[in-house]
Amino acid sequence: MNANEQARRRFLRNLGITLSAGGASAFLPQLNLLGSALAAEKGTVDGYRALVCVYLAGGNDAWNTLLPYDSARYNIYSTARSGVYNATTNPSGLAIDRAALTSQFQITDSATGAQYALNPGNANYPSGMSALASIYRANKLALISNIGPLIRPITKAEYNASAAVRPPQLYSHSDQENLWHLARTSFASTGWGGLIADRVRINNVNQSLSPCISLGGSNRFEIGADTFPYFMGAEGLNGLAFVYSAPNSTGGFFGTQHAAAIDALLNDTSNPSVMTQEYARTFKRGRTLYNVVNSSLTAADGSGNVATVFPTGNALASQLRMVARMIKVSREASGQIQHKRQIYYVRLHGFDMHDGLMAADNSGHAALLNRVSEALGAFWTALGEIGAQNEVTTFTMSEFGRTLGPNGNGSDHAWGGVQLVMGGMVNGGRLYGTFPDQTLDGPVSFARGQLIPSTSVDQMAATLARWMGVTATNDLATIFPNLINFPTSNLGFMA
Repeated sequence: MNANEQARRRFLRNLGITLSAGGASAFLPQLNLLGSALAAEKGTVDGYRALVCVYLAGGNDAWNTLLPYDSARYNIYSTARSGVYNATTNPSGLAIDRAALTSQFQITDSATGAQYALNPGNANYPSGMSALASIYRANKLALISNIGPLIRPITKAEYNASAAVRPPQLYSHSDQENLWHLARTSFASTGWGGLIADRVRINNVNQSLSPCISLGGSNRFEIGADTFPYFMGAEGLNGLAFVYSAPNSTGGFFGTQHAAAIDALLNDTSNPSVMTQEYARTFKRGRTLYNVVNSSLTAADGSGNVATVFPTGNALASQLRMVARMIKVSREASGQIQHKRQIYYVRLHGFDMHDGLMAADNSGHAALLNRVSEALGAFWTALGEIGAQNEVTTFTMSEFGRTLGPNGNGSDHAWGGVQLVMGGMVNGGRLYGTFPDQTLDGPVSFARGQLIPSTSVDQMAATLARWMGVTATNDLATIFPNLINFPTSNLGFMA
C-alpha cells in the first residue's frame, strides 16, 4: 500500500470517528472525543465479526484452572502445590484432589491425546467449570497453555544471564496488564484491540459509534490511533439527569424546560471560544449517540433483548448479557448501528488471591471460576439464540499466572498462565502452546514455580487479528512489533 492510499484510508476512518461514552461521561473533555457524527457509506464487507475480551483481573491461578489428569503429571502437579488441600490436615496445600476430577470436568487434547481437567468447583459450587468443559468437548473452545508477555522465546539460562531479554516489570499488576493490553514490551499509548479496530472499522455503517465498546471500564486494550472505546454499563446507558423530556426519562418534572434551555445553549454560536464550541459539539454528539444506542436496546418490540437466562448475582454474566444484546442490535441489517466489526471488553475482579485460594465460600477461586464458566456458558447460548456463534470469538486475558508453590493458603504473582478462546470458528477441543513441566525449579520454572512462558501474547493476539481481517504483514508488524521474533504468527486455533 502506497503513502497516498494509507492517507486516504486514515482520512476515511477519521471522518466518522466520535468517541462518546454512555450517559454523563459522554461529554467529559478528558475522553478526547474527536471527529464528527457524519453518516458513513454502507459497509461492503460481508458478514459480522466481533472479539470479546474477558479480563480476569488480579492474575488468575491458571494451574488450578487447567489440571493434568494422567497420574504421572498429576503427581508432579500435586507435589508442586504442596499436596491436596484439606482444611484440617493440609490447609496450605493448593492441589485439587484427583478424585474430584470426575468425567464432567475431564477433557482430552485431541492433538496429543493427553488428559486434563478443568476446575471441578467444590461442595458449594459443584458445577465447577463443567459448562466450559462441555463447550471444549464440542470443539468450540481451545486452551492456550503457558502463555505470557515475551520479547522473544527465552530459556531459563538466558533469563538468568541477562535482564535485557526479560519483559519489563515482571510480577507487577499494572505493568503486566499493560503488556497484555499492548501486546508489546515497550511503552505505547495504543492497545492491540484499538489498533485492530483502526484497520477494520471502515465498513461499519454508523461511524459515530466506536467499534470498541467497554463494559469493564477504562482500558488501554481498546485505544487505537483513531479509535477510543464507548463506555456503557451492564444495565445499559445512564441518562443525563434533567436533560431529556421523553416519557419515563430522567428529565424530571421540568424536563421539557431543561431540555429547551440546554438546546439553546448548545446552539448558541456567539461565544468565540474554540473550547466552548467543541464542548457543545461533543455534548450534542454524546446525546445523539445515547439516543441511538438506548432506543435500539429498549425498543418496544423487545428486539433489543435476548431470551437466554443468564445467572443472577454474577457480575461477568450481567456484562456478557449486555454484550449479547449489543451484538444483536449492532448486526441488525435494518437497525441504526449496522456494524461489521466490533471489539468488546468485560472485566471480572477478584483473582489476586494471595490468601484464601481454596476457600469454599464465594470469595474462593472455585467460586470465581464457576462464575466465569456459567457466564460464558450462558453467553454461548445467547449467541446461538441470535445466530452469532460463528461470528463472535471470546477470549480471556489476565496479567499473569501464579506460583505453583503456596505462600500459606494462596499463591503469588508469577508469569506464564493459561487462557481460553471460545467461538464457532475456533478449532477447539485441544491445547495450543506447550503444557509445562510443573516441577518446582525445573527446566522451565523457578523455585516457587513461576513458569517461563513458551507462547507469547503477541502470537495469540495476531491469530485473533487475522480472523478479524488484519492480514497484511505490515499491519501485523505495526501492531505487534515483537511478532517477528517468534516462529509463527498464527497459532492455528481459528478456522
